[in-house]
Amino acid sequence: MSIQNPVVLDQLTDISLLHQIDPLGMLDLVLKFPAQCRQSVALSNTFTPEPPHRAEIRNIVSIGLGGSAIGGDFARCIVEELGSTPFQVNRDYSLPGYVGPHTLVLAGSYSGNTEETLSAYHAAKAASAQVAVVTSGGAIRKLAEKNGDPFAIVPGGQPPRSASGYMFFPMLAYIQKHGLLNR
Repeated sequence: MSIQNPVVLDQLTDISLLHQIDPLGMLDLVLKFPAQCRQSVALSNTFTPEPPHRAEIRNIVSIGLGGSAIGGDFARCIVEELGSTPFQVNRDYSLPGYVGPHTLVLAGSYSGNTEETLSAYHAAKAASAQVAVVTSGGAIRKLAEKNGDPFAIVPGGQPPRSASGYMFFPMLAYIQKHGLLNR
């Protein structure tokens, strides 16, 4: 379907009008998404060192909310296609009852201050789960540093819903690093 109305076409190409109707600059962020993905792939290898003697990973739970959870959704799709480890995306304050030492919990909080993710992070630690964090900073970064959990820092400063590349690629790299993808 093509747009036949020249007035509509003029509006779509009027940069000043676009900025008026897009005050958060989402169009620019969308256009920069391929570069974000390339940058986040480079960041994927920047996880801080892991504690030694970790248990075999038998399941994965990604914790996050809103735009921060999208990375977990993408990672789950890849693991379902190329792996054999059960993977659940959890958008809640608590965790499933099966979470324990053989669970990898991937905590994704773009701001680092999402209360549901922080609550689920504490639940993961209480269950002795293996935790890795992807964030731009905030309280969850401080907790990861304090508790010796591996974490990757991504650039901040944009709406979380526009940072899905930043939240996805580090998670995928962490999963791959632990041999949880079969192909």
